[in-house]
Amino acid sequence: MKATLQLVALLLLCVAAIALARVPHSKPMAARYDNFKVYKAFISDKQQLEEFKKIHHHLQIYALNEIGGANRSYDVIVGPAHQKSFEETLKFLEIAYELLVEDLQALLDQTAYDDDDDMDWVNYHPLNKIYDWLDEQCAAHDFLDCQVIGHSHEGREIRSIKLSKREGNKAIFIEGNIHAMEWISSATVTFVLNQLINSDDETVQRLSEEYDWIIVPMVNPDGFVYTHEVERLWRKNRRPNGYRNITGDCIGIDMNRNFDSHWEAAGWNIEDPCDHWFGGDEPNSEVEILSLQEFVNSFEPDYIRAYMAFHAYGQYVLLPYGHTNTEFPPNYDQMMRIAEAFAAGAVEAYGSEFTYGASGLLNYVVSGSAKDWAYGVKNIPFTCTVELRDKGTYGFFLPSNQITEVGIEVTEGLKSLVAKAQEEGIFD
Repeated sequence: MKATLQLVALLLLCVAAIALARVPHSKPMAARYDNFKVYKAFISDKQQLEEFKKIHHHLQIYALNEIGGANRSYDVIVGPAHQKSFEETLKFLEIAYELLVEDLQALLDQTAYDDDDDMDWVNYHPLNKIYDWLDEQCAAHDFLDCQVIGHSHEGREIRSIKLSKREGNKAIFIEGNIHAMEWISSATVTFVLNQLINSDDETVQRLSEEYDWIIVPMVNPDGFVYTHEVERLWRKNRRPNGYRNITGDCIGIDMNRNFDSHWEAAGWNIEDPCDHWFGGDEPNSEVEILSLQEFVNSFEPDYIRAYMAFHAYGQYVLLPYGHTNTEFPPNYDQMMRIAEAFAAGAVEAYGSEFTYGASGLLNYVVSGSAKDWAYGVKNIPFTCTVELRDKGTYGFFLPSNQITEVGIEVTEGLKSLVAKAQEEGIFD
């Protein structure tokens, strides 16, 4: 009897081992947000602002925007268990709010894709699909110079594509997806690249002939993969930053707060190592940022004349400076005219209105960004952050059926921007 029980136990262990072997340990189950709601809260004064900042101390909420000043709105995700308390708290504080998304998971399901889908701009795609498409374009066109400019913390390639059809051109630099959750960023950047390579539009082809285009579509590949496989709301890279809280190790740095340009001078929660906006213990600490900077530094001075970082969301063209709302670049008026041209071109496509101006003035005061580094350290005369669609209805979770429209309106904006920048002498 004892031998029989031992045999049964051994068989059960074997069955369990086989079952576990079939479970892919390297890919945790993706987080779900069934019945999570997204609220927009309207903060009218400093007193409301200070009380609003305290809510996360007693309720589990996820703020989608950095909490800056008063007289603006902030989008917040709240789970089912805390929604009633959150609403009651806002009412007690006399903070007006509206419900943006009734069920976040239902919205996320609208961006689902099939790994076997071909590369297109009606679906979002995983990193391997994007990189496969880049390989195809690089193999097909001899005017493309494709490189691996570095590797992420987890060892993934960071790739660049330089389009150059004529010697002596000045260059426009575009980067995408430094923030992992902003899928529309790399989708738009690759849409623009596809237009520059393959479009029959005469104006677009003239842009591809008269200017060089240097594009890094995926600055944060580790974070991007993590948003596809584990946590859709992830923002930072994936390097353990050396801190812990009650949930365990704190992971990641907000890489658009890590550039050595007035680093840590301003921003909300940039010193909290477990928060989404942690800028690191020191500037230029992240291998992805160093790879990007070294790549920019590899070009001759005065070759790159415009630097554009694509983000989501809000429909802004944000200019330097980010660390202050009282100081402005010497050629700020010139940059404003160029940004205005982008907005004028973009609105013609589908009516999407872009607001333009210094990011510290329009959005919130924050430091250590790519655009400020490109302007203040590299002396590139026109730099900006383009915050893509929308103004908060879907926010970071823009449905994939809007990708093509976003790409088209950005392309139209770029046509106008480059023409105005040429007129203003940016490329001289």
